[in-house]
Amino acid sequence: MRTPVLKNLAIKAAVVLALVSLGACSTEPARLEQGPNAETTKDGLVKVDHSKLDLSYARPNVEWKKYTKLYFAPVKVTNDHPADYKPPRIDKRADGLNATYDLPPEALEKMSAQFQTTVKDVFNSEQPFELVDKAGANTLVIEAAVTDIRLSAPIESSRRSYSSMGRTYTENSGSMMLLAVIKDGESGEILAKAADRGQGFDQWSQNTQVFNWGDVKTVYRRWVNDFKNALMEAGAQ
Repeated sequence: MRTPVLKNLAIKAAVVLALVSLGACSTEPARLEQGPNAETTKDGLVKVDHSKLDLSYARPNVEWKKYTKLYFAPVKVTNDHPADYKPPRIDKRADGLNATYDLPPEALEKMSAQFQTTVKDVFNSEQPFELVDKAGANTLVIEAAVTDIRLSAPIESSRRSYSSMGRTYTENSGSMMLLAVIKDGESGEILAKAADRGQGFDQWSQNTQVFNWGDVKTVYRRWVNDFKNALMEAGAQ
């Protein structure tokens, strides 16, 4: 259900980041599958049961407590989709001929930069981890990519009613996929992988870049906080 749109606002970031962490579910602790039937990847990672993620794998017998430094590589944010993706139909009469669901380059860059800002806010001087700008000994390298972004409505500035005083309402901002790889900073060995699709809260609200950008920042912070807590728990074992 959509009505015409809103006012002139700069950049549209109509998505919510997927929440990815190595932490446990609220009911049972995350643990590696055991036994001969444990699902294992070709690079030796074992599937994690009771994960918050849609899919996560980790290497057995990792000494997590030795990692005191973190290097977050710049996050890659793209409009890429899987081969079987079917783009949503655009109502040319309501949305106009120029309506698109692809975020512009400046929005993708802003989302990438915001992730690094959130990391610095969460891993501050009060935390037991040091943020570094390159890989090295006792360092975890976190490589993340945000992809397969699926918006609930075309980009605000691309819609026919962008310059009018109308409004667009959607049940949530949309969804996106976060892919994460965690490596040893010295050897480059892959220690864990994760993939998860996240979406906005299911509540009807005005679909504008203001509300949606707030969603992005909120879920970024939740993801990084969960990751921090998971590292602290793993190091304490």
